[in-house]
Amino acid sequence: MTGFRRWGKAKFQKNPESSFKLLTAIIVVTLYLLIKEFTHPSAYLRRPSYGTRVQCSDWKNGTGRADKEKADKVRDAMKYTFEKYRQNAWGEDDILPVSGNHSSTRNGWGAFIVDSATTLALMGLWDELTLSVGHIITIDFTKSEDLVDPFETTIRYLGGLVSLVDLYDAGVIPEEVIAIGTRDRILQQAVILANTLGPAYDTPTGMPWPRVDLSVGKGVPDPPSVYVGHPERKQYDQPAIGPARTGSSILENRALTRLTGNPVYTKNSTIAWAPLVWSKWTPAFHGLVDAPIDITTGAPVGRERSWDAGHDSYYEYLLKMTVLAPPSDPYLEKYKTTFIHAVQSLRKSLGTRSAPAPNHVMQHSYIGRSNDKWYLNRQTHLACFAPGTILLASKSYDKPELETFALALLEGCRHAYVSTPSQISPESWSWVPKFGYADPIYMPVSKRSKREWRRSGIWSSDTKYRGRPEYVESLFYAYRITGQPRFRKWAWDAFQAMEKHCKAPYGYAQLSDVYRVDPGQWSGDGTGRWIDMQESFWGAETLKYLWLTFAESDVASLDRWVFTTEGHPLRIMR
Repeated sequence: MTGFRRWGKAKFQKNPESSFKLLTAIIVVTLYLLIKEFTHPSAYLRRPSYGTRVQCSDWKNGTGRADKEKADKVRDAMKYTFEKYRQNAWGEDDILPVSGNHSSTRNGWGAFIVDSATTLALMGLWDELTLSVGHIITIDFTKSEDLVDPFETTIRYLGGLVSLVDLYDAGVIPEEVIAIGTRDRILQQAVILANTLGPAYDTPTGMPWPRVDLSVGKGVPDPPSVYVGHPERKQYDQPAIGPARTGSSILENRALTRLTGNPVYTKNSTIAWAPLVWSKWTPAFHGLVDAPIDITTGAPVGRERSWDAGHDSYYEYLLKMTVLAPPSDPYLEKYKTTFIHAVQSLRKSLGTRSAPAPNHVMQHSYIGRSNDKWYLNRQTHLACFAPGTILLASKSYDKPELETFALALLEGCRHAYVSTPSQISPESWSWVPKFGYADPIYMPVSKRSKREWRRSGIWSSDTKYRGRPEYVESLFYAYRITGQPRFRKWAWDAFQAMEKHCKAPYGYAQLSDVYRVDPGQWSGDGTGRWIDMQESFWGAETLKYLWLTFAESDVASLDRWVFTTEGHPLRIMR
């Protein structure tokens, strides 16, 4: 293919202590192998030969078959979501599900349309997918009135585009829906978008700028508005970035390189996370990154270590890159070793069991954070991705001991759900650690937090539910990997709660307080229980993972597909 342009310059920092020679070798070897691998223009047509079997192969009593009734209920929820958006917000980024208005906080390109298209494809909603593709091929990815976030744009837009092409090439999408010419136009859109994001990587380290100003084609720092009302977000002398934002583009760009034969996309996304994977700074916890990180020098300017928000998908991609990349990739062992060390540090230094509470004697495992010398006994819903990722590693790496740990963490997320009147977990919660921390940062001090702690052993620090997918994502992995029916039941419990409490006149709303969901607990018409927002990940991930849990077990098999952090499936080409 022609018409590609080179992305950012992506040089590494130069100082006496740097690993410049090693990183130069990384670039050279990467380019050589990619050129060798993708010299044939139809590389995407190669027949894969699959490696380690991940999914359960011994389904009992037909449990691997579809539960059609439940799958159809989730599919109906997706149809409702799509139709309300189509009627009231078509072309905008998101529908506001309570008022019927819309928002455009994701570049104004129709984030919901692009992000949810792979869900429509897997569910076989062909009429809806046809409408979505008609919009996708008309988007002008070179223009946006807002500063563009490379991280969010890569996972929602670029990931959705390359996944659509993969689904077509694998025969999931029939030609009656996407003809070969339309498939090529979708791929060209992905190329245009990736090139538009190119200036993000024009930094001394290759770590991306937090934003791109499309009007001048340059990477820029986060705008001041990012810090307004968020005193915990420190503004540093030079632009700094967290591990998730710099370490979560390699899957999408690796797939784009495979589809186009152009190695520049993999090259720049590999360099972007090289300062994390090959850090020259010795971390406090083996395998965990100290963050935030100065994008000019690659030096950590903070001492935050976490598997939670801001860090999460970097660790997810360490594992998934070893599944997606061909065996010829020279860095797979490094990625694998780093991931295993990160899990070990999570287990040893961040994960803790809760102490018994007066009315709840059971103990559960949760994921905390470390900040310098302090242990922060607080977990957000985002960290519930970890059980699923670690379960995938237990099979991919043949390490059954990881399964035990992952399922313990999943039990903790489950408890956060069933502990509330809504049967949906809050955005974040805390607990009293049983061992190892005599002075945890957070303790229940208010009347409400003490009441919640006494009853369930945890208390909420943010009572909202934002439509997040991470818990049901891990249930999908748990069901597909272990074959245990209980995970389907847990997923159905979660869906019923969402259907009951989140369904609004124009979509599915977020919840203000998962402990107060009865309309009678709110003044007026009771709509105060809702937040008038529906993020695109509701359609891209939450409903997708729920539906896949009830679908036939060979649909989007984990032996053939890798899911990005936004839930977009990419083909394993081996």
